[in-house]
Amino acid sequence: MATVIPFRGLVYDTRLVPDLRLVVAPPYDVISAEKDEAYRRLHPHNIVHLILPRPEGESDKYACAAGHLQQWVREGILVRDEEPAFYLVAQKYTVKGIGERTRLGLIARLRIEDEGNRIIRPHERTMSGPREDRMDLLESTMTNLSQVFLLYSDPGGSVTGHLGEVAERPADRWAVDDAGIESSFWRITSAKIQEALSGAFREKSLWIADGHHRYSAARALRDKLRTKDGSKPGTRAYDYVMACMTAMESPGVTILPYHRTLHYSGPLDRAALVARARPHFDVKEFSFEGEQPRAEQIRRRLRDGARSERNAFAVYTGPGSFLIFLIKEEAVKEMEGRIEGPLKSLDVSVVHHVLLDRALGIPAEAQSGEGGALRFTDDIDRAMAWVDSGEMQAAFLLNATLKEQLVEVADHGLQMPQKSTYFYPKVLTGLILNPLEPIEEVHLAAPAAI
Repeated sequence: MATVIPFRGLVYDTRLVPDLRLVVAPPYDVISAEKDEAYRRLHPHNIVHLILPRPEGESDKYACAAGHLQQWVREGILVRDEEPAFYLVAQKYTVKGIGERTRLGLIARLRIEDEGNRIIRPHERTMSGPREDRMDLLESTMTNLSQVFLLYSDPGGSVTGHLGEVAERPADRWAVDDAGIESSFWRITSAKIQEALSGAFREKSLWIADGHHRYSAARALRDKLRTKDGSKPGTRAYDYVMACMTAMESPGVTILPYHRTLHYSGPLDRAALVARARPHFDVKEFSFEGEQPRAEQIRRRLRDGARSERNAFAVYTGPGSFLIFLIKEEAVKEMEGRIEGPLKSLDVSVVHHVLLDRALGIPAEAQSGEGGALRFTDDIDRAMAWVDSGEMQAAFLLNATLKEQLVEVADHGLQMPQKSTYFYPKVLTGLILNPLEPIEEVHLAAPAAI
């Protein structure tokens, strides 16, 4: 069902940039302003100059990104591989409490599908601002600068078996990012393996895990260029998007929670918040005790809440203690008819629809987007620091969304609230780029039996 093909990637020439750590970065949407500045200082050819461009002189930021990219290619900083390849990236990382893990991802060109055909299934709604921003950047550079991250089901190992074999040989290149995550990288140029991998994906659907805005931007550009040149679907480079795909059964797949912090126009102290919430939630207060880190004390209570089989989340409004909210049965019944299907089971849906909208009177359109009431982070300590500093009024701290919930929501054609999942680690940006030359024709490999 899905169509994946090899491509000639654009990569840093390690003779000129021997230490890739200096030029790679996470995806654009998780880079803070402080990190952005740090990456720019790290190396003049760091990828942030392309994915988070800045205007220079009379040129807008998108033209500047295109100019930098063209200059780096002219100077030989970035060089294009001579033959089409699939690319394997293995990310070795550690998460506190679960030890070391390795996640294998296949990087390829993935054919962009029309909305609603169910071959590639999103699970989060996109916002116009970020979508248009990525579209403008893509159209200016005509290059996929980072990957869309997707999951596929592979219980029989039709894909992962081949990837495991490739990973047994010495890596072609590697990089360690500033979080200590080691990314190893291999080219897969064997025609036999390429045909086998393409054939295996013809039997699969995929779920977008990360990069919804990048995927939507790629589809918008495809539609625009196809209208101009009238090409046959699937025959141009712009019919495809660079994707990193991982088997959902892999123990290397980790989803972290995405926490919310609130700053709204009206006053909101703890007493007022609890009073408005009590018709919908049972509320329990817990004091911080002993020397155990505050974040770990909250995580422990969140795990207890999850075992109660009720939607649960923590609320922090200032030093000393925190609250655990457990949804009441009446509130669950009240959600019937207002929240569709499997969305009702998500803690993040309860925060948005029951607490923020129903209890606090903050409508969906005021919660997110440019200038919205919410700020997001995967770090409990950072969320609490924003509250302690007065930047934000309250932090809503959650358990992680499960990958089974993601699949169920996507399979029903539904969308979770913005930033409901945080797949860790992020695929490094800058390991490989995918040029989209408008006149480049694409030829599919013949089906192959595995």
